[in-house]
Amino acid sequence: MNGFKCERCGAPLEVSPETIVAICPYCGHPNHISGNLKTEHIYIVPSLDKNAIAKAFWERVGKDFDLKRIKDEIEIVGIEGHYAPYWEGKVHVEGTVEYIKKETKCHTDSQGRTHCRTVERRYRERVDETLRLLGSARRQVRSFGVDDLITHYSKTRPSGKRLLDLEEDEWGRIKLEILNTEMDEHHAELMMHEDAIDIIRDRFAKKSDRILRFDVTAGEPENVRLLLLPMWTVYYRYGNSIFQTVFAGWDGKDVAATEPMSTVRRAQYLAGVGIGTFIAAFGAGAIAESLVFAVLAIVGGAALSWFAGSKVLEGQRIERESSSLLGV
Repeated sequence: MNGFKCERCGAPLEVSPETIVAICPYCGHPNHISGNLKTEHIYIVPSLDKNAIAKAFWERVGKDFDLKRIKDEIEIVGIEGHYAPYWEGKVHVEGTVEYIKKETKCHTDSQGRTHCRTVERRYRERVDETLRLLGSARRQVRSFGVDDLITHYSKTRPSGKRLLDLEEDEWGRIKLEILNTEMDEHHAELMMHEDAIDIIRDRFAKKSDRILRFDVTAGEPENVRLLLLPMWTVYYRYGNSIFQTVFAGWDGKDVAATEPMSTVRRAQYLAGVGIGTFIAAFGAGAIAESLVFAVLAIVGGAALSWFAGSKVLEGQRIERESSSLLGV
């Protein structure tokens, strides 16, 4: 689609058939293209610049046990940054949930022997809370570090600023490429309403063995806004491979990384393969004495060997700060 120009400065805009709002790359003005969206509800979290991100990367290298040993052999080949759009809002949920949970009940007889049995207990809990939700405003968001960025945002809560309130010179200092918004406010509210219920249902599914009655309703989303979060990726070369580290643009915190595997770490994984193989072999030899113990040992040893072996073949390690629409 061509022919769209910025309402403020007249510069050409790049839009696609799914574009809801296009941010002018020259003056930073948000231009409404289609869908239901109020430009006054667009907020941006200011970002550090490329030099600050490069500094954060080298500081991370200097603190990392493995990377600092090969620091002189690491070369940055690219630093890319962009703003990703997310819909943020609050949804109040209330209702009741009844569920069954299996528990172990023990008692001691007159001879001092302990007897245990499994019983099913029925619980009823009241739900009455407000969830803060954050989800991508794009249809395809599966890229490395995206979920980790959301997790870090939920912990740090950086302050945002209305995009319309930015002066042109202020935009010039912080501007990055802004990815197109492909879901409007109406679509975001529908997703928040549905996902608020799913979050509560998943919570009770994890803590129970069976849900008997789920009677929870969600209110209309409130304080809905489009939030632009800065995300930086540093690409670097070590040997013949390229690795990457993802940083949150507002504070320079690394949230996810792929890294070369050192000789020491590779040796640790190889040792894991050996230990797993030994456990499995020991279990196989104990079948005659205890079938249950033997099966557990074989399965556990094989799992350990598989995990450690896959890490050796992978040739790199992945670090994350921790691990759609997400409750934040």
